[in-house]
Amino acid sequence: MNENESGKTQIAGSKPFLAVGPTLHYSHKNVLSCWLVAIAAFGLCGFFWSRILTGSFWSFNAASVISPSLWRLDKAVTSGVSIFEYPWQILVLGLLMGVLAVVPVLISQLMSFRYSVPFILEVFFLANLPVFSFCLLVSCIAVACRPLRFRSRFISLALCTSVQVVYWGFWGGLRNVEPIAWGFSFSPWVVAWLTALAFSGLVLGIGHFTRYKPGLVWIFTTVFVVLAVVTFETRIGFDDLDYQLYVANNNPEDVVEFHDHSITSALDRTIADPTARHYLSAFYPPEPIELRAELKREIQSRLSRGPWPSWFVLPSELDYQPKKQWLLSEYDLFIKRRPNSRRMPVALYYKAMLSEYSPDTELLGQKEVLHFYSDYPHELSRSIWWSLYAHRDFGKSPESIEARWRIAKHLAGQRAFLQADELLAEAEVMATKRLKELEQEPAASETFLGLFHAPADSVMTKVKLEQLDMRSKELRYLIGPENRTDKKDTQERLAIFVMLNPHARDYGWRLEELLEQTDKNDPLRDNILLAKAKLIADDQARGERLAALYKEFKDTDGGMYALYELARLKISQYQEASNQDRKKEYLLEARSFLMSFVGLYPNSFCSARAKQMLDELPQAD
Repeated sequence: MNENESGKTQIAGSKPFLAVGPTLHYSHKNVLSCWLVAIAAFGLCGFFWSRILTGSFWSFNAASVISPSLWRLDKAVTSGVSIFEYPWQILVLGLLMGVLAVVPVLISQLMSFRYSVPFILEVFFLANLPVFSFCLLVSCIAVACRPLRFRSRFISLALCTSVQVVYWGFWGGLRNVEPIAWGFSFSPWVVAWLTALAFSGLVLGIGHFTRYKPGLVWIFTTVFVVLAVVTFETRIGFDDLDYQLYVANNNPEDVVEFHDHSITSALDRTIADPTARHYLSAFYPPEPIELRAELKREIQSRLSRGPWPSWFVLPSELDYQPKKQWLLSEYDLFIKRRPNSRRMPVALYYKAMLSEYSPDTELLGQKEVLHFYSDYPHELSRSIWWSLYAHRDFGKSPESIEARWRIAKHLAGQRAFLQADELLAEAEVMATKRLKELEQEPAASETFLGLFHAPADSVMTKVKLEQLDMRSKELRYLIGPENRTDKKDTQERLAIFVMLNPHARDYGWRLEELLEQTDKNDPLRDNILLAKAKLIADDQARGERLAALYKEFKDTDGGMYALYELARLKISQYQEASNQDRKKEYLLEARSFLMSFVGLYPNSFCSARAKQMLDELPQAD
């Protein structure tokens, strides 16, 4: 009797620590076939996860293994399509993450741990979730070990998947956001947890009656993945996904490289660098002040044509050209993939605006600041604007208003004033209509539901449209009959004046050249003199010159603009003044000039803006 009991003890003790599941009791060929199909279905889940987050079906990044910032899931909440703009993304992410979280654990429980290893590797390489795959590894070992194989398989599996829940709780939330937004950022992972429980409940529940025959895992994996794909395509769409990835998140205005940057420290480092200094000493003057002036002139000349000088010690924040090329390639990728997308106007608008971005070399020479301007239509971008304007589907978009203004300016530069006037008239009508539509849009809710909002159909905001409307009216007024006659020479001068680039280094002498071609009766003379006055750097001298122009040309558009610019100058001086007596003086002058403008030119397109500025100024004591 004791011998039998001892034998039983030895047999019991020889059982392996990792148990074998009930599915392996069936035909090995059938089990292997279903297992391979499950691997394929699970791989599709990983590929789709990568696609909706990065735009690529495979985006494995080796740096994600060792970089803690890449272990987080917060980017999944807002990158690609944001859950706050596309709430259906919560369900899609939850379905996919739930499948990723539970399928390897089910395989380990129903078959054995070694059969779950390929699934863990798929999460690691295909879904690019290295830390999450480590959590799966722990869960799969735990669910396969004998101490955790409870009578209830569901309870055992729920307990072992708690590692994934800890991962979601620790790395799943957004950072540096409002508490409500932080709470909602966990919603996809709550759905993932519920999906994992539902998935395992269906497989184990049905498996209980079918004796855990192979096939259930791959069938439900396919069903859940198809459900996620269908939900994404019908409620969000790959069109919007590509738009968010390649266009919406690449607004040139938000790119750091195109913000203002001082070049002073970089220039200092260049002058102090031994290698650069040795080279510069051979071609530039040794005296520090003269050397700095020469180097700035060289930088101005190079940037007006292309890249930075080779001798310049270039810091990363000033290296804008590679970033510009990368952004253009992103826009082109979307344009090529989605030629008929309703988001195409924004892609063309961003591409055209980025093509217009040019360094203001004159400002760089004066203040050692790299600043980009985009308010001048370059020849290089004209074809892009034309594509936006002329397309039958895009030509009525708000972005096409900008295209109309820029094309009109090109036409005016070619003396096609009537065609330019027609385009500008269209732009004014469209801008007015769009501004009314924006005013009628309901305000964002102040409740927690205000976090969720549909993505904007257009990037043309109220401020942009108002500025564009002002530019359109100003250009239309400039090319009107008041500033040209039937004579060819006056039309030629007007065409040249319209296309002068105020940011170019030769702008001043080009104005002087035009002025020499005019006489006192030339209709364009007042506009040329006004442009020259606006170039005066000293505020006091500029104010005196503007006041003189207003008195001399009171009945022309140049005199009207001079008074308007004088009022704006006084407002700027009032805002910057620290001395209270001077501040009060500037305020009185600003209010006086604005009231004069509104009274003298009530029908001017600047009148409404002048009234607005007057209302915004405080009353003088």
